Amino acid sequence: MGHPAGTPAVGGTLNLQGLTAVLRLIADSGDVDALLRQLDTLHVDYTEAARRLNIPEKWLRGRIGSLPHRKMGKFVGFTDDDLRAISEMYAVRPDLDAIPIGNGQSERVTNLTPSRRSRVSSHA
Repeated sequence: MGHPAGTPAVGGTLNLQGLTAVLRLIADSGDVDALLRQLDTLHVDYTEAARRLNIPEKWLRGRIGSLPHRKMGKFVGFTDDDLRAISEMYAVRPDLDAIPIGNGQSERVTNLTPSRRSRVSSHA
């Protein structure tokens, strides 16, 4: 039995994260028409950009001078490419020269230096 037109088969071609994101957008917008108007927007404002990046709007406003964005007069907007670039700016990738120290963390050997403070308490 075949699948209806436009329906992906369930064997690895179904992108569950993408489907979840679309369903979340529909639920947040309240209706499909509002969602389509939102997706058709060339630029999004601070509120929508912060929501898409999953960060506080205040954080975004406070760092706007160092983040990719569009400015038309006093109006600030973000394109999808701007939001991707912001996300990439803060991407954390494992250091290939790092040595695993447990719990998914790592430390570079060159960064390890002895402390000048004594770790032994002088109080008895």
